[in-house]
Amino acid sequence: MADSGNATSGFASFCETVRSLEKERGSRIWCMVHPNSHICFPTLYSIYTQRGEIGSGDKIEVLIHSGGGHPDIAYRVMKFLRRRYKTVNVLVPLTAKSAATLMCLGADRIYLGELADLGPIDIQIDDPVKHGTRSFSPLDEFKSLEYMREQAIEWMDFYATAMHRRYGIGIKEALRDSIPLVTELLKPVFQQIDPIEMGGYRRAIAISEEYANRMLTLTRNPRAAHIIKKAVWGYPAHDFCIDIDEAKDLGLPVERLPKDQDERLADALLDIERNSFHGFVPSPQPTAKPASRPNTTVAPAKAVRGGGRPLKAKRPGQQPEPRVNGSGRGGAGERVGT
Repeated sequence: MADSGNATSGFASFCETVRSLEKERGSRIWCMVHPNSHICFPTLYSIYTQRGEIGSGDKIEVLIHSGGGHPDIAYRVMKFLRRRYKTVNVLVPLTAKSAATLMCLGADRIYLGELADLGPIDIQIDDPVKHGTRSFSPLDEFKSLEYMREQAIEWMDFYATAMHRRYGIGIKEALRDSIPLVTELLKPVFQQIDPIEMGGYRRAIAISEEYANRMLTLTRNPRAAHIIKKAVWGYPAHDFCIDIDEAKDLGLPVERLPKDQDERLADALLDIERNSFHGFVPSPQPTAKPASRPNTTVAPAKAVRGGGRPLKAKRPGQQPEPRVNGSGRGGAGERVGT
């Protein structure tokens, strides 16, 4: 593996690896690689500027290496490719979290490397007033309510059982007497809940559910309802690992990426770990003639490399913009919607 600090050498090696896999797999490979940024407007811009090169046909494969990003852009990119090609597969040697997982839901086949992982489709919101610089999931609020509901039942059961066993009170009467006690214990907590705010959080979660449903509809997945419920509501953390075994249990059309291809792609991606790239890799440059100035290998002008343009700041009073993104995977470059 080339030195990760040598960006030119690393990118050349990456391009060579992808070109060799295109021949082996009999398909062009569209690359969406941004380990230190996210799926945002540069991703969509790359599609817009390279529509002619993308073309249309029977099959295309998408190499994804991403911590997540904007769900609306992930959805638009996959819908664009599905309109152009009869078969769309995704290749994930290392990671495709959150919004990148959302893209995978719209693929015919998902090829995962040995260490690859997908992630929950967990919307993230930036609210600097209440949460500072840390993004949060609106799912946290609903999980808190779920916990309090379980706690209320547990407390009622405990107090009713205690009164029945210790004082001989009938179960019906003991349950009735436990209600005001549990109510007073939980009342201060529930008084802090803002129903309008909770409604906004529920709508944010609905973004994940609706886009996931539309992606799975593209492939007519018979387990769509189960996948959506589990991917949106069923995991304990935003960065929870969904490996190939878990993905199979969910009902996703996953396969192991062949070992040799997996290792070559993973090495190539780690070579360009500090860079971002969208598009098809450039064709190899012709060998320079003797006595002429040697050519410098560069990406085509249309290829989008780098972290992309920073987003403009929100106007005062504008609502925070939700995103589906991998937390802790890129520092300040992943701050979206602030």
